[in-house]
Parts: sequence; C-alpha cells; structure tokens
Amino acid sequence: MSGERFLIGTDVGTLGTKTVLVGTEGAIVASTFEEYDVLRPKPLWAEQWPNVWFDAVAKTIRDVMRRSRISASSVAGLCISGLYGGSGIPLDSRGKPLRPCLIWLDRRATKEVEWVKQNLDLEELFRVTANTVDPYYGFTKMLWIKFNEPEVWRKIDQILTPNAYCIYRLTGSTSIDYSSAGNYGGIFDIHKRNWSEKMMDALGIPRSFFPDSISMSKDVVGELSEEGARLTGLRPGTPVSAGGIDAPVSALSTGALRDGDLSIMLGTSMCNGFIQDTPRLSPRLINYPHVAYDRQKTYSFAGVNTAGACIRYFRDEFGSIESTQAKDKGMSAYALLDLEAEEVPVGSDGLIFLPHMMGGERAPWWDPSLVGCLIGLTLFHTRAHIFKAFLEGIAYALRYSVETALNSGMPLKRVLLVDGGSKSRLWRRILTDVTGLPMAYIAEAPGAPLGDALLAGVGAGVVSKYEEIDGWLKITETTQPNEKDKSTYEKFYKLYNELYEANSSIFEKISRIR
Repeated sequence: MSGERFLIGTDVGTLGTKTVLVGTEGAIVASTFEEYDVLRPKPLWAEQWPNVWFDAVAKTIRDVMRRSRISASSVAGLCISGLYGGSGIPLDSRGKPLRPCLIWLDRRATKEVEWVKQNLDLEELFRVTANTVDPYYGFTKMLWIKFNEPEVWRKIDQILTPNAYCIYRLTGSTSIDYSSAGNYGGIFDIHKRNWSEKMMDALGIPRSFFPDSISMSKDVVGELSEEGARLTGLRPGTPVSAGGIDAPVSALSTGALRDGDLSIMLGTSMCNGFIQDTPRLSPRLINYPHVAYDRQKTYSFAGVNTAGACIRYFRDEFGSIESTQAKDKGMSAYALLDLEAEEVPVGSDGLIFLPHMMGGERAPWWDPSLVGCLIGLTLFHTRAHIFKAFLEGIAYALRYSVETALNSGMPLKRVLLVDGGSKSRLWRRILTDVTGLPMAYIAEAPGAPLGDALLAGVGAGVVSKYEEIDGWLKITETTQPNEKDKSTYEKFYKLYNELYEANSSIFEKISRIR
C-alpha cells in the first residue's frame, strides 16, 4: 500500500455511526460501526446530546485506522455526513451545547406549526423554500426552543448540524452545506440557493445563528487540528469536507446522480429520494439541494419516519427467540425472522399494517396524528404473519410515496436500493412486487459512508469527478416484479389506502387524548 492514497467517510446516523476507509478506486479497506440510542424523555420526543455523536465519530475513525494499519499520512481527506438534525445543535458563545438536539424524529412542535400557519403566508413559504410546515422541519423545532425554553434561546450564539458540529470539534471551523441548509425548511431560498432573510425575519430566527457562507458537500471547510488528529489517529492538517444530510449522501453512494434516479434508503427511516435536474416541486414532498452538483440538482423525497425502526422494534419486542438463536446459527435475528415470514402467503392472510409508529408522519402524508395500526388480526395469525405484514406495510407506504412523486411530474428511470433493510432478499421481493418497479441492489454498498468517501476524494482532488462512483459499484441483483404477486398486492394496497382514509379521524382523536 506504499504511496497509495485513502479516503475516510463517516456517517453519523440516528442509531449509530459508521466509518469506512476507502481507496481512491473505491475498494473498502476497513469498516466499523458504533451503536447508540435516542433519548425519548416524553412520548413523541426524540433528541440527543451531540457529544454522543462526536465520541462515536472519533472512535470509529480511530478503529478503521487501527484495523487497516495504514499510515495517517496516506489519508487524503475525510468527509462526515449526518442524520437530519432537526433544530440543529444550539451552542453558546464558547461553543458549548446548550441542550440536546431535537432530531428529525421529534414530533413535539405541533403548536409551533399552528403558529406558523397563523402568522405566515404558506403559499409564499412554499414559493421561496419549496417546503411546507410540519413538526418534521428544523425551523419549527427552533421555534419550539424559542417559545418553550427562552433562557436557552437567549444564550444561543450559533446553531450547527450534527455533522457540522463534529467537523467543528475536529477542525475549529464552522460550516453548513446546501443540503443541510435546505432541509431546515422555512429559512432557505431554494431558488437563490441562499438563506432567506425575509423568512428568518418573519419567523423571528436570527440570521446570525448560522454560518455566513454555505458550502458544497465536497468543499474542504477545515483541516484537522492537533486535538482532532490526536482523537482520530489522523495527521494534523488532513482536509475535511463539508458533507451533508445522510439520505442524499446514501443516494450518491448508489450512483444516484442523474435526472430520474430514485434511491431508496432503508435505514431507521425510509427516504425515497428523487434526483432532478429540472425541479418539479410539490408541497407534498421535501425538497432541497442534492449533495452533488449542489447548486443545480434537487433532491426531493418522501418516506416513512419509522420504517427500519418498526423492524427493529419487532425484533426487540417479539424476536427474543431469534435474537438468542442468531449467535448459535451465525445469522442475524432479522435473517431468521425472514425465514419464518417466507412461509407466510402474500398479503399475510389479510393482515395490514400502517408503519407510522412515532405519532405523526412527514411527506407525503403530512399528518400530525397518523399512528401505527395493525388490522385484520385473528387467532390464526402468528408472529411470522405480523412480521411479514410489517414488511408489506412499509412497501405500501413506499408505493404511495412513489405515486405522489410521479403525480408531481417527476421522471422515474432507475430505482436503486441501499442501506440495512435492503439486505433482506424477502423485503426486496416485497418492495418490488408491491410497487411493480424493477429494483437494483448493490450488496456490498455501505451506504452514506461510501458517498462521504467520494465527496472527500473530489474535495481533496484525488478523485476527478462524482461519476467515478459508477466504477466503484457493482449491481449484484436486479429484482423484477412477479406479476401474480403484484396483482395480489394491488388489492391489498387499495385496502391500505382505504384503511388510512377511514381511520384518519380516529387517529386524530387518539392524538388529542394522548
């Protein structure tokens, strides 16, 4: 490996941080993951102290360096992406976090949404930002802090995203990338690709809270300090790129760069990201700059807040047998649950699941009251039926998201699957048959960290262009729809939609009581 250059990609996820060490030709040399959890002090709340993220970033980088045994001087660049940090991390004048970050999953800002509806012109909000108002968005979470914790609000000197906070701790430089700025919603002008001071003024969110300039995700925004080098095992002066929101970085890791590409990220949440050269904007979708060709391309997405989280919930609450057997059999608990569910007929013998388990849902539903629902349950049904219904329910939600995008005029030319849930052959089959769309799967793709490595390489000048990712990837399987199963799922998909529509008032009543 003498003389060879390497790149480090790190993704700060909702439930863990993953780092990969990659050669400039795309070969993964080392990979490591550090797990953690989300703080849930109240129902529908979800937050995290940023030091948890930073410690995981430093540890995973140290670990890949130790495992690879390469020289720190051979690392040409580092890039860090992150979960959508919602409110961002409020810091005081010394750079100290004032409170935990209200992450994307947090749904507490319902009163703030009503305040926005009463005080702003929502049509103008959409015209400027290409986004609407919902507890999902960062600007409503910022308002929650302002209205509910004024003592914190008064002390805020700056707000940083999770990945930018980690970069700040490693380099001393503050930054924000286009995807992160756009995903705050409400305060970013997607047409000018800059902050909307008009909207900031209307919302009462100071412009001074945010970095002066917005960077492309590939841009080098700092160099490792002596302390950053000590904590990571890298050399001082290593260039660090801005990174971005994990969903579009995951899309980039699959080669989703072209108009009409759809990248389905099956992580804790499901993000169905459509890449556009010409923006076709809809208030039913979330819209912000892509992490490649940031000033030209748009990333529009819809999805399910708790897609992968539902499956983890099932494993933790009902899969204790599989979790125990997993170690002895050398398989994951999920793989064992899949084997059991494969024996269940298409449609789970009439069992239908709505996979909205955080209370409220973002695009394309924009329903603050929507909750999880399992209907059709009888004494005949087994755990395997319920597990397969979970997988199918998320597939129905995917189809609804795709149909919403297509109805907005977006082209659909290629579908790519990435991240943990896509490892399940059963789930890939269900997703394909429910949607009727052929889906390409890349077995060895590590998701966002590989996209980070590419961004680091382009930013550091050791990778010539984004399109080099095509040579890094190998599509291992393309799943084609089974026409018979597709026809069966067509009937259940209609019932899925009717189930939501028929129970929307019930969901609202549950929300009020809760």
